[in-house]
Amino acid sequence: MATTRAKLAWIVAASIVFSVAAVAYRHHARASQPMPVLSQLETFSLLDQHGKSVKLADLAGNIWVADFIFTGCQAACPMLTSRMHSLQTYIEERERSSGREWPVRLVSFSVDPEVDTPAKLLAYATKWQADDRRWIFLTGSLEEVNRAVTRGLKIPFEKGGAETSAFDVMHGEHFVVVDARGRIRGYFETDPEGMGRLKDAIETLMAEKGA
Repeated sequence: MATTRAKLAWIVAASIVFSVAAVAYRHHARASQPMPVLSQLETFSLLDQHGKSVKLADLAGNIWVADFIFTGCQAACPMLTSRMHSLQTYIEERERSSGREWPVRLVSFSVDPEVDTPAKLLAYATKWQADDRRWIFLTGSLEEVNRAVTRGLKIPFEKGGAETSAFDVMHGEHFVVVDARGRIRGYFETDPEGMGRLKDAIETLMAEKGA
């Protein structure tokens, strides 16, 4: 019963966040106004796939796109990582066509940090041909991942207890766009329409940043 209530609360909380974000984004698109600022992230300290410490401040000055995966996932995560890889390719192509570097990073947070060590994330990143100059995978203590993902990025996640499969992890499947000042500017579906809007959002924030 407690697990059911927790899952219901997860669904309600996520629905509210994404509904508000969707309305704000549609208003931005219609009115050609700056993208809304949804919230300011609080600091966090995690480890990347090379075991290097990464704090929120280390991403300052960059627009970044976050997603939420775990290496043992065989359901949504391969699709999410494939979409992120396609975004990496898109940014590389835009850099070549514009003749300049784009200050855009990709950040994948593990939602099973007790299992996903930096070494496991490195193997996963290598499998997906992640360019670690742009795309980082983060893990750390469960408390710190909760601080970054649930409290900061407003993406709830829940791992099943001892009676469930080790791979029973509920987590959000939206991409989150964060601006160069560490502020959440949008949540995006990962279907073709959502990915198109996400790319438009990156372009908008590039112009806003003067990059």
